[in-house]
Amino acid sequence: MVERFALRHAKIAVPFLIAAVAALANAGCSDGGDGNAGGGGSGGGSSSGGAGGEASSSSSSSSSSSSSSSGMMGCGDVMTDPMNCGMCDNKCAPGQTCTAGVCTCAMATVPFADVQAILTQRCATAGCHVGATAKEGLDLSAGNAYADLVNVATKQCGVDRMRVLPGKPDESYVIDKVMGVDLCGGISSKRMPPSIALSTKDIQTISDWICGGALEN
Repeated sequence: MVERFALRHAKIAVPFLIAAVAALANAGCSDGGDGNAGGGGSGGGSSSGGAGGEASSSSSSSSSSSSSSSGMMGCGDVMTDPMNCGMCDNKCAPGQTCTAGVCTCAMATVPFADVQAILTQRCATAGCHVGATAKEGLDLSAGNAYADLVNVATKQCGVDRMRVLPGKPDESYVIDKVMGVDLCGGISSKRMPPSIALSTKDIQTISDWICGGALEN
């Protein structure tokens, strides 16, 4: 009697066991939402090929590209900051603005007479830039300064640097000297004048004159 009862219930249970085993076998193998057929249950979740892995990497790369294209760097916005124009610590001359990472001249017109007044008072003094013994052969006295400045290669930096390059104060060595920046890679590192620096207003006067074409008028 007992044996019949056990056999009867065993026959009923077998189909259920077979169905359960089949369900478990299929649970670990399915088409994921990313189209990777056969991805295992646990493997599919961590796969770099799925939406979770690649999207995260792409998002990070996109964020980095966006920062670079916008001009933002550790020193600020190198596209518009005149103190970090184009790159960190690349200063535009006073009066210039930074546009798209390039130092740009303002629409100012300054006569050379205004520049000469500054040079005569602050540079063309005894023992400095005046006369036959002028320092570095640069005579900044009235009647001599223009010819010694404009389109003249400096002896301190070689032929690749002009003392004054018309229209380009940021590429003119005289501006570097009065600002105390980019001094021939350290070959000649003294800011001029050496005692009391020129005021920002005076430097801008010289810069604006160069921006206007460094004319002799």
